[in-house]
Amino acid sequence: MAGSIPRYDICRYCKKRFAQTSGPGRKKEYCTKDCRRLAQRERDGRLGQQARAALPLGRRIAEDLQALSAALLEAEYDGRPLEELLRCAADVGREVEYYAAAAVQDARNGGASWDHVADAARISATTARTRWPESRVKERLKRRAAERAAVRQPPVPAVEGPQAPQGTALSQSAERASVKLASALSYLHRASDLTISRVAELTSLSPSYISRILSGERTPTWLVLCALVQLFGGNPEELKTLFESAHGLVAPTRHAVPDAVARLQAALRGLHLAAGRPQVWVVRKAAHGALGTQEISEILDGDMVPGWEQTSALVTALGGWPADVRPLWEAVHYTFLLCVDPEEGPRWPPAADPEST
Repeated sequence: MAGSIPRYDICRYCKKRFAQTSGPGRKKEYCTKDCRRLAQRERDGRLGQQARAALPLGRRIAEDLQALSAALLEAEYDGRPLEELLRCAADVGREVEYYAAAAVQDARNGGASWDHVADAARISATTARTRWPESRVKERLKRRAAERAAVRQPPVPAVEGPQAPQGTALSQSAERASVKLASALSYLHRASDLTISRVAELTSLSPSYISRILSGERTPTWLVLCALVQLFGGNPEELKTLFESAHGLVAPTRHAVPDAVARLQAALRGLHLAAGRPQVWVVRKAAHGALGTQEISEILDGDMVPGWEQTSALVTALGGWPADVRPLWEAVHYTFLLCVDPEEGPRWPPAADPEST
């Protein structure tokens, strides 16, 4: 019997023509083992660079540094005891060390040489290698994650129509949310053209109590908030996330996809409302070109779930703190990874190409 005619394919790495082996099993994609190994190395490097570029290590720590520095400044303004001032300063100092290690790792991931790192840090290359080797940086960041997990407030069950425990000490994040909530209510009140006395008549609340709510001296209960927002012609759901944060209510860390997306979108719309609903071009200018007008419109309209770079830029442009919103974004990111069919919901960030994994 005459020999069968050989089949030929093109090597996926070197693009050369090679004879395909006959018989059962998966057909070859590369002409040699060397080509297969080189292709794998290239693919691993490309995917690693994409992952590192998507989530810079230093960026997240810098956002948390912003909150810690604000806590130190507020403690100084309040004239708190020296013990508390030094504790706040130690928190900032420790986070600065973590940031330095993460920033060096980001630079190294981007291709910076040890000589470049040494010049930037004004130390010798040998000292830089000794101080920030990748293995040590990873251990430091693991330790930081463990420290933050230890102090993180445990989740509380969500309740229908949340009521805040009055008189509890608010965290820095809660205080910032309380200020934003008051700003949003004040904007809605001004837009409604209702006088405080008229609002008092329609809600059976005292004028002085309404004034304290609008000035931020008092944070209302959920029922009072709903009554005021509806009277002012607004949507209470847009302020629900700010309300929960202002009262120190911690939501469960995992939500169904629609719930996680809705919470993030409500938080962003609440910040937009607190900023006085500025025009899209104003927000774009405040974002220093990091966001386009179409992106901003789609995010605020709920037609797009933004990536972290977009979320951080938008929150900052609206006068918010990225560190306060990050847990909401991470909840969306987690549920997105578990989403079977993202086409059913809003437009999502692009998923990784299955062929490249």
